[in-house]
This record gives sequence, C-alpha cells and structure tokens, in this order.
Amino acid sequence: MKESIGIKQIAKLAEVSIGTVDRVLHNRGGVSKITEQRILDVVKKTGYKKNTVASRLRLGTHKKVKIAVLIPEATDNWGYWELPKKGMDKAAEELKDHGIEITYFYFSDPLVFMSMSRKMLSTHFDGIVTVPFFTPESDRLFRKAREKKVPVVFLDTRITLGHPGYFICQDAHQAGLVAGRLLHGLVGEGVYIVLNIVNAKGLHENNRQRENGFREFLNAVNRKGKIEVYTINYPLNQPLEAIPDVAKLLKDERSKGVFVTNSRAYMLPPVFRRYGVTDVPVVGFDLNKENMECLKREEIAFLINQKPEYQGYNAIKGLFKFLTEEDASELHVDIPVEIVVKENLHIF
Repeated sequence: MKESIGIKQIAKLAEVSIGTVDRVLHNRGGVSKITEQRILDVVKKTGYKKNTVASRLRLGTHKKVKIAVLIPEATDNWGYWELPKKGMDKAAEELKDHGIEITYFYFSDPLVFMSMSRKMLSTHFDGIVTVPFFTPESDRLFRKAREKKVPVVFLDTRITLGHPGYFICQDAHQAGLVAGRLLHGLVGEGVYIVLNIVNAKGLHENNRQRENGFREFLNAVNRKGKIEVYTINYPLNQPLEAIPDVAKLLKDERSKGVFVTNSRAYMLPPVFRRYGVTDVPVVGFDLNKENMECLKREEIAFLINQKPEYQGYNAIKGLFKFLTEEDASELHVDIPVEIVVKENLHIF
C-alpha cells in the first residue's frame, strides 16, 4: 500500500475531497483543524510520500521554477567564470522537463553588481545564485532577498553575512595552508611570492583567505627566520612583468617559489623566460586549459582544484531541490582541496 498510495486514496480513506487533501499537503489553508488532522493521520498511517519528481514533470508544462544567476563577466583576461556557468547549463539541461528557467546577469564592479541585484529583486525569481566578490554589496543583496523570501546561494567564496547563508565553495584558508605545505616542500628556506588579483574594491576575499592560510603555514615552519614572504597585488589590466617588484624578486638569488591565489598561474612561465629565471616552483588554482598545459610542461608544480563546474552544477540542482522539496541538504557543500600534478592530471 505504501508504494501505490496516492492523493485519491488518501481522500477516500479520510472521507474528504481530493482538493481538500491537496490543500492540506501543500499548506494552502481553508481546511478545518479537525479535517486537517484526520488527513494527516491517514498520511502517517499509510506512509504516503509526495512524488515530487512526478509533480514537477506535470507542473513543468505550465509553471516554471525561475532562478537568477549573477556572476562576473567572463573576459579574455578572466575566463574562469565560463566553468561554473558550464555546470549551471548542464544542470538546467537535465532539469528542463521539470520546468526550470535560468536567467543570467553579469557584473564587472560593485556598482554593476548592485544594479543587477536591484533588477533581479524587482523581477519575480524563485531563487538566486551569485558570487560574493564584494562583501557589503553581497550582504545587502542577501538581506533584501530574505525580505522577499527568495533563497540565495553563494559560490566560490565564503564570507560573513548578517544571517546564515548557503555556500558551495572550498575552504580558502585551508587551501592556503595546503599550498604553503606544497611549496615549502620544494623551496625550503628562501623567498616566497604571493600573487593576488585586485578588483574595483581591493583584494578578492578568497585571495585574502588563501594568502592568510599560506602565511600561517610558513610562519609555523619559519623557526630560523630564513623564510621571507612578499605579496604582489596586481590589477587585471596591467601586465605582470610591468610591476617593478616582480623583476626585483625574481632576480633574488635565493631559493624561491610563487603562490598564485587565483586561476592565472599560467601567466608566470612567459615572465620567467623574459627574466631568464628557472627552477621556480609555482602553485596555483584551477584546471583551465592554459594552466593544464603549463602543468604538463612542468612549468607549474601543483594546481589546486576547486571544481568550479561542479559548484555551478550543484548550485542549480541543490536550489531546485530546495524550491521544490524544501530540502536544503545540497546547499551546504565544502569542496575538497584536490591536489593535481602532471602525473594525475589525466583523471580530471
């Protein structure tokens, strides 16, 4: 009976109409407490469970689950965001028969982020997926969405919000600790260079968290005081080799290594060649095409994979599940710190 029971059978056993059962199961009101309890008793006794998949298939023909996605623009200098978008598109394709509809919005700076946020919130969306590049602006979007009871899922970076939020991302501090251990194993005592990207509001939050973890590890092993760590923050529109500190540090005769806190580690090999620098290990993030080619040529020693495509895929799948089943279990995801080298690159 538990396998075949449906709303029609529940109505018959409770001696009410199908419409009354439907109102109780979907919390629509308009049913007396006595009748509601009788229906709930039958539901409990029979073990009835709503078939959400079948329900969504039926609803998909006339009611859409609308999700807004607000992510950074993918440019020639910053193509990383094509990866999570690819995952979102894959999830949307798998759910297309269930009535899902995704609308993309893009930002390049805090002002555009806020403009797009207002546009999304003025339109009826059931849920939002975004990236918290700008902490005050992201918290403002989150607060306004909460007022409208619109769930927000954040990718890539965990930040502190006014209320608990949903995050699908890697622990950036932990990733920095891992990077420190990896690079220290190759360099030992010497000079360590941290390369960060600077955006319109300063340092990216995940870059900051990664650097903090990296420095924490090196401080712990710097017992003889022979480890020096330097930070270079650079904007995307400025060539790395044009920054004076880069040449100075690369010409230092001590052992050295470079930690790139973003997906642009592939920029370094051409700079090394320009200054005639060899045997400088590099640790970076993400399996984009350029990084993987450098890894194969051993121009990058280690890449840390934060699964951007999976983050995007899981955000859409998890948010859809939450909106249709009130199940948030897939909206709290800690991405593991995967270490990729030339020898295991083929499995990714």
